[in-house]
Amino acid sequence: MTKQYQTVSGRVLTRHWRRHNACSVLQYYLNTAQGPVLVEVADAEQVFFVNDSQAPQLLAHHHNAQHRSVALKSFDNMPVAAVYSSTPATTRAILASARDKNIALYESEIKPQQRFLIERYIALDAEFYGQFVQGHSATLPVFSATKARATRAVDIPMKVVSLDLECAPDGQLYSAAVYGAATDGTNSIAKVFMVGQPQSTPQDIVWVANEGALLTALIDWFQDWDPDVIIGWSVIAFDLALLSKRCTALGIPANFGRFYSALEWLVEGTYRPETMVLPGRVVLDGIDWLKAAFYQFESFALDFVAKALLGEGKTIEHASQHKVSEINRMFAEDKLSLAHYNLTDCRLVWDIFKQTDLLAFAVARAQLTGLEFGRVGASVAAFNNLYLPHLHRAGYVAPAMPASDGLESPGGYVMDSIPGLYRDILVLDFKSLYPSIIRTFLVDPLGLVTAKYLPENETVEGFLGARFSREGHILPDLVGKLADAREQAKKQDNKPLSQAIKIIMNSLYGVLGSKGCVFHDAKLASSITMRGHQIMQQTKAWIESKGFTVIYGDTDSTFIWLGEQHQIEDIHAFGHQLAKEINQLWQEYIDTHFRLTSYLELEFDNHFSQFLMPTLRGSDEGSKKRYVGLKSLTDGHSELVFKGMEQVRSDWSPLAKRVQYELYRRLFNNEDVCAYLREQMQCITDGQCDAELVFSKRLRRDIAAYQSKSIPHVKAAQRLVELTHDAKYSRKGTRIRYVMTNNGAVPIETPNIIPDYQYYLDKQIRPIAEPILNILGVEFDQLMSSQLAFKI
Repeated sequence: MTKQYQTVSGRVLTRHWRRHNACSVLQYYLNTAQGPVLVEVADAEQVFFVNDSQAPQLLAHHHNAQHRSVALKSFDNMPVAAVYSSTPATTRAILASARDKNIALYESEIKPQQRFLIERYIALDAEFYGQFVQGHSATLPVFSATKARATRAVDIPMKVVSLDLECAPDGQLYSAAVYGAATDGTNSIAKVFMVGQPQSTPQDIVWVANEGALLTALIDWFQDWDPDVIIGWSVIAFDLALLSKRCTALGIPANFGRFYSALEWLVEGTYRPETMVLPGRVVLDGIDWLKAAFYQFESFALDFVAKALLGEGKTIEHASQHKVSEINRMFAEDKLSLAHYNLTDCRLVWDIFKQTDLLAFAVARAQLTGLEFGRVGASVAAFNNLYLPHLHRAGYVAPAMPASDGLESPGGYVMDSIPGLYRDILVLDFKSLYPSIIRTFLVDPLGLVTAKYLPENETVEGFLGARFSREGHILPDLVGKLADAREQAKKQDNKPLSQAIKIIMNSLYGVLGSKGCVFHDAKLASSITMRGHQIMQQTKAWIESKGFTVIYGDTDSTFIWLGEQHQIEDIHAFGHQLAKEINQLWQEYIDTHFRLTSYLELEFDNHFSQFLMPTLRGSDEGSKKRYVGLKSLTDGHSELVFKGMEQVRSDWSPLAKRVQYELYRRLFNNEDVCAYLREQMQCITDGQCDAELVFSKRLRRDIAAYQSKSIPHVKAAQRLVELTHDAKYSRKGTRIRYVMTNNGAVPIETPNIIPDYQYYLDKQIRPIAEPILNILGVEFDQLMSSQLAFKI
């Protein structure tokens, strides 16, 4: 009978390389219009490369591997052979042999489940060709595939659930809440699984007899509702890790994956995203993805972020020292309130994802990079996914290691500033400067290699002796496609996609400048950064030739003072016109000197009606990366913008931030600064500002791992442990709130705290006041002395 071949298409949720029936298979869990499907590709092998002449020596005694000459070569122009390994154990053994024999391997870090997709330019959405076969269980649709290709983005609804657990201090589960819906708005769910005797309650509470029954009920719910995506707050390091631990403790299989597959960890006891395996389900942690999308908060605690984004917090304050005891009390006395608290946390996470469009951002990032859906970071892997298939078709494999011989590229250009108080400062920014340099000047790893064999007139000069081929390059074309896609996303008002593309484009230089990337070469990175220096310096010269003063420049931004007597009425229109003129000059310059098309694009960014560039403390020299400006908005209003100042740093007290903001508001509005400072000094020494003296800082590691125990928040944490006899305050991630006293930093839990007011005057108020006082010609010590004399 003739086999009936067909296709199945959908979104690749998770990808795996597994042994099944004594064979190695690739497994792809797909979300399709017909429901979840497991796609399997049989006889899967891991492929990497070695110099052709060294292949027999490398594979001697490795019977589960073979090699074959291929039409590819290394960056050293040596022919290579492909090595095919049938199992992970074989791969590990070959890698060990290569180290022992000092044989270089190429692309051995690329996993087979990843290589199969990226070699076919498949990022997230795929179509597989094959047939359905009998599954591993009655409910598991399995599709045996022989071929695959990329498809356009599929608009198939995904089921998304927010997960949150409540537990005793020892980890014993009290309750588990789930809150979510499909992305098309259907199939909504809001449910709490609670250990306890049944009560007359709404239908959203499922009562179970004990912790084991809770785990079993939750596992069954996962199979029944069958979410594609799980979201949460520290959902991997806490919630899923706790589920795994409790299942192990009670002897219950942790079958939270698709079709009752197990939640597993590649490294036992290490609960991190890169070690988690949850077949068929994507996990997105709210903290990690907010950071990936470049959101910044003083604290990433759920309560803090929810209040900042939603105007609503948890039903129990996260910072409360009584949170644990309150949860214990509710479990013992008021389970309905605990259920409400648990479900509210779930909903807050859901609403944060909705408010910030994080799911769409995560999807867009996976579609652009080919990274596993849900994988955070991994900019080097993203670069490889984008670059390698093009490199192979050009006849090359990636290098075995970075080429840089210790010569490192400089950082972004930072101009010496001209300190002072100014009116009417324009800021012009180069749009995506480093990607534009890559695209304009043809900076490319392959182009750097092939240029060695070309006449000079067929290459473009870089820096540190680099030259790049004018033809056959890869990276400039990738940047161009990304730039075009971003413009299209902007036109369609697709903000998640636009932001994802921007982040990926800007990461390309960072990858080439990182020793963690095999393509790293100082010639590549320097040909980007040093070209940036040249561009910034030439831009400054052209602007100043027009009669204006450039007071500062930083990486891609130029700060222009229009002068005291300028007659410009519409400054915004002038800013746009000036940027247009400079862009025209760059087009002419690059065409004349390089015979290239300029993709540099200078844009009008800001107009500061008033602006302060401070001096370095104790010096007349202008500061860098620190300024304050009164930004003019298009609606006629203004806002204060702080860069690098205490106002935007988390290690300064609320007092310092409030006073600093008011000082600059008064300065820019010609109000009395000195009188305000005297008034605040009086309030501090009178104890009227004590509530604003509390510092809040998180331990970045366990106390024992700090070499210096005199760091204020570390010292306060140690004292808190001694005060409470609770070791949890010594652990990484704990937020410590403390006040400075004559005895140093003490936690706020300490009874009868007496703040060291002189410390706050000298270390908090003086540093923020002096940049302004220096402009006004007033000495802080003189001001403080007069205040003390007034007080006496």
